Amino acid sequence: MSPSQERWRLSRVQYPDDPALNYAVDLAIAEHVARGAAPPTVRLWQPGRCLAIGRFDSRLPHFPEAVRHMKAQGLTLAQRMSGGKAVWQSEGFLNFSVIAPKKAAPMGIAEAYRKFSEGLRLGLRTLGVETSFQHIKGAFCDGPYDLAVADKKLVGTAQVQKRGFIIVHGTMPVDGALDEMIEKISEFYERAGQPIRLRKETMTTLAAELGRPLPIEKLIEVLCEGFQSSLGHLSGRELLKSEWQRAHKWLEEVKL
Repeated sequence: MSPSQERWRLSRVQYPDDPALNYAVDLAIAEHVARGAAPPTVRLWQPGRCLAIGRFDSRLPHFPEAVRHMKAQGLTLAQRMSGGKAVWQSEGFLNFSVIAPKKAAPMGIAEAYRKFSEGLRLGLRTLGVETSFQHIKGAFCDGPYDLAVADKKLVGTAQVQKRGFIIVHGTMPVDGALDEMIEKISEFYERAGQPIRLRKETMTTLAAELGRPLPIEKLIEVLCEGFQSSLGHLSGRELLKSEWQRAHKWLEEVKL
């Protein structure tokens, strides 16, 4: 099916004051998309201040102690269903989520990353920022599908394919503080018993690449255009009542 024939929903729903709810919303949407009760959805959202933990981090030797330590600082921790390491979220970051049905013909991990990150890459290209998939060691949540600019990580991505749905989502420091991000992520893994070394020179922000600040609303506008080019028309529609209800039930599992 060509992009012009796809029917996608655009959601701007975001909860910066309740960051874990943002991840619960993704899961509620995914369940509805899986059974055809909601259309495939693109979300562009500001996350709020939190540490979003990958699903395998709970296996770390001192995970409960690390969670308690971070929460004692007044931080919110959210458990992602997707893999990868923890990502820091705060003011100055923008997240994207692409939620699609998992159809009978299987889609490989690499293919899903390419297809559902393309809108982001196209949008950034209109701003003069060219990205490519690279594994940037020493960056936050490093992996083979980091979106990088000239060997510096700009966007962290993660994916889950489960229960009839695919979620490809990620986070981009627009003008977010990299020093704080490095500090919080390092502190968590030190306490969890698996110290990691993050290097600031392996990462960048969108503002640094542009050489100027960019209002979030303008960024969202160009990213919407990118996703429309890659996926098809985006129709701004409200979430269903049942999606809201399910999101609040998921919150009990997502918030640590």
